[in-house]
Amino acid sequence: MQDLTGKVAAITGGASGIGRALADVFANRGMHIALADVEAGPLALAVRQLSERGVNAMGFECDVADAAQVEAFAAATFARFDTAHIICNNAGVGGGMGRAWEVSLEGWDWTISVNLMGVVNGLRAFVPRLVEQNDGHVINTASLAGLKGSPMMAPYVASKHAVVGISECLVHDFTMSGAAVGVSVLCPAFIRTRIAESGRNWPGRLGANPLPSSESPSADFIAKLVDAGMEPANYAARVLDAVETNRFFVLSDDAHAGAILTRHEEAVSGRAPTIVAV
Repeated sequence: MQDLTGKVAAITGGASGIGRALADVFANRGMHIALADVEAGPLALAVRQLSERGVNAMGFECDVADAAQVEAFAAATFARFDTAHIICNNAGVGGGMGRAWEVSLEGWDWTISVNLMGVVNGLRAFVPRLVEQNDGHVINTASLAGLKGSPMMAPYVASKHAVVGISECLVHDFTMSGAAVGVSVLCPAFIRTRIAESGRNWPGRLGANPLPSSESPSADFIAKLVDAGMEPANYAARVLDAVETNRFFVLSDDAHAGAILTRHEEAVSGRAPTIVAV
């Protein structure tokens, strides 16, 4: 998909981080923007900033873990713009952290419901329209952790591996159905976002927040890795190129391809996985 002028991008998790950077890069190409986010304040700010630039933009407060809310976001997008062309299933959380057997069930629930089911909900709400119009591109945000395991992050790694697998299946489904819809799966290493602070959006339906505080050693460790990562705007440029060239895998840094090669070698040889610094 190369001519983006006048087309519509719908982005979940669009008020900050990668989602906000994607909104900017697509707006720069003349697209209309529909943003969804669970945080009302940052969402309103993002829409205002885009509108002040002359972008036709809308915002919709939405928890992607709730299928009905994602369906309502799609309905609002179609009501405002009549259609959508680029669907960014981007909303995500760091989720429950710790040794796999010690993470609470609530931590597992939250991570899977946002990172995995949020993508599923986005596909179900938007993709039928893309198939019907035989035009569009789906962008699912996974992670380098969707290609290689890491310690202390089992729920996150599990959810992101699932997103990669779903994205691969989506390519096959489009091919077999003859739909001219592209797919990209984003597999970044650490990017300068607020994912280390995602516990701020812990859902009350799951009870008391069991996640470590921002002052804990594990949270501080992750925060330092995030701070040393790539700026979201740099990554968004890679995503734009992937849409225009129909590239499937999008890494934040070509150097991280080594992690994928390592995993392949481990699988072929049968040896135990090694920890790869990301």
